[in-house]
Amino acid sequence: MNGRYIEEMRIATELGELAAKVVPGPPEVAILWHSMFTDSRSWDPVIDDLSKKRTLVLVDGWSFGASGDLNHVVPKFIERCVQGAVAIVSQVQKELAAAPVDWLGSAWGGHVGLHLAATRPELVRSLITVSTPVQPASPSVRRKVRMLLPAYRVIGMRGPVRQGLLDAMLTDLTRRTNPQAVDALIAPMSGTNRGAIAHTVHSGVVNRTDLAWATTRITCPTLMIATDDRGEWSPEECMQTTSEMKDARTAVITGSRALPSLERPAELAALVTDFWDQY
Repeated sequence: MNGRYIEEMRIATELGELAAKVVPGPPEVAILWHSMFTDSRSWDPVIDDLSKKRTLVLVDGWSFGASGDLNHVVPKFIERCVQGAVAIVSQVQKELAAAPVDWLGSAWGGHVGLHLAATRPELVRSLITVSTPVQPASPSVRRKVRMLLPAYRVIGMRGPVRQGLLDAMLTDLTRRTNPQAVDALIAPMSGTNRGAIAHTVHSGVVNRTDLAWATTRITCPTLMIATDDRGEWSPEECMQTTSEMKDARTAVITGSRALPSLERPAELAALVTDFWDQY
């Protein structure tokens, strides 16, 4: 898959440098931002299908992939991420296509996309979020992350840290039968920069704030994709949210927890490309 990348972009931001890989396709450009706990490789199973419809810009968030490390916990994190997203879009428009982009974000990337589409509508042609709760992280999720991060800093991806992450992100079936999906979580979290990763996770999960206000402002065509096995963001909650938006709809992928790009890539790719075909 890496042989398809024609270039790597480097984007300067206030939080540090972001890296992005470009996969060539048609003139229209889609920016893909991954979920927390993984990096841009989580899109690998859908790249072949998606690149038939768009040129893809695959972003690595701070502390993940080839991007710079976050050296502190960041308040108002998604707002700061959007400053980075604006820089990415600006560079894309200069180097690839001088037009609004299609935004495809999984969880963390979906939060960035919601905020960006709400506050900089001229930059976003369409928005797709994948397994992206609109509400803040629940007290139980924040408590679990706060408990696991100190252990992760010390022991890395072993023992209860490894098991807790895999349980939260992948279904039992995926963990048993799909080593590539497991590796797409374990490998990005297994670097030597555990402190930086902990800063990013704390900023993005523990500090996550409500984004319901953003959904009321978004005017671009929007598809919010829910999964049937993520308790924190049910299909019913997703449908209620899109029903109150200007031009939005819900789709549901079954047999997946938080990362359908790894667990149900064919279904996700079909939903995304069908949506893109309308614009």
